[in-house]
Amino acid sequence: MDLNKTNTKKIILILLVAITFCIGLINISSVWAFIAKFISIITPIIIGLCIAFLLDPLTTTIEKLMLGSLSKRFPQKGKSAARGLSIFMTLIIVAGVIALLIILVIPSVNSAFTTIFNDLPTQITTLVGKINDLLAKSDIAFRIPLGQTSDWKELITTAQTLLKSAFESGTLSDIASTALSVLSALASFVLGLILSLYVLMQKEKLGRFTSRLICAYSKEKTSARIFKVANLSKLSFHHFVAGQLTEAVIIGTLCLIGMLIFHFPYPTATSAVVGVMALVPVFGSWIGATLGALLCLSRSFPTALLFILFFFILQQLESNLIYPRVVGKSVGLPGILVFISVLMGASLGGILGIILSVPICSILFVLIKEAVEKRLKKKKTLDNFEEPGIVHQKDDET
Repeated sequence: MDLNKTNTKKIILILLVAITFCIGLINISSVWAFIAKFISIITPIIIGLCIAFLLDPLTTTIEKLMLGSLSKRFPQKGKSAARGLSIFMTLIIVAGVIALLIILVIPSVNSAFTTIFNDLPTQITTLVGKINDLLAKSDIAFRIPLGQTSDWKELITTAQTLLKSAFESGTLSDIASTALSVLSALASFVLGLILSLYVLMQKEKLGRFTSRLICAYSKEKTSARIFKVANLSKLSFHHFVAGQLTEAVIIGTLCLIGMLIFHFPYPTATSAVVGVMALVPVFGSWIGATLGALLCLSRSFPTALLFILFFFILQQLESNLIYPRVVGKSVGLPGILVFISVLMGASLGGILGIILSVPICSILFVLIKEAVEKRLKKKKTLDNFEEPGIVHQKDDET
């Protein structure tokens, strides 16, 4: 290799990267501390961008359908006024949905748990008695020890006392650390929400600035590739959000109809929680089902067991038919890849990984599919080009 100016720069760059990597390995603890500090600094920015991205479809819809005439009538200030009103209306709608969910769920949960606490000992005693009767009819000598109702109440009271004392026995530093973490998370969310409002108000300016920045500091081919991936990411996330909302409405409605048909208790509260938690792909609705089983437990054990059976059937319908067709189709993914991506996202990133796994997998799927098609097309061209030469060589040998 000639030691020209270009090659010299490459060698120096490789040496600098190698030296930096070695220094990082030697001081790995400091590197991780720096990464953690950097992540904590940019967390409000990430939260703000995520909130803006999630609110943008609703904001854009309100601005175009309801406030489009305002921007046309007043071209100078009407557009900014329409944008501000659409953001305000979006926040009101989201806050209203959250408030409605709280109004529907909290009273039902409070009533159900009060009933469970009062009736659970009697239900347990009755259930154990029925099981013992069934064992006796089957000529099985084994019997479950049957205590009095007061024993079960005493057991539950003792458990509550132990949990309360365990909570109160925490050291002051642990309580302070927990409070600090909660305040830090709340502060990050508030800052992110404020940042999201600025992003929504000036998204066109930010988009133009980012585009100019990429074009100025990258090659034309590279910038075109970046714009393509960015546009694909935007479409994939928007389709994913739309599909996930559609799926949540479907599963919540089916749950409500089924609970009304089978006369399960608290159908509205349970269906609302199931629908909201269904926004978490594949596994989220089971969180709502857990609450539904607890609410059904306020009536009886058999009712709770029947609800679990009902929701298991509903979940199979949702997992195998509704979700892959609605969400998988909206982001362009086969059903099996939707399921695999959710499993991998849960293992790598928890709840956030589950939420982001499907659109990210969709982006990778489209990019890999395009690369494969391009590769096959190129290979087919090469094969067609080399085929006459191969035939000619065989003719020479003969």
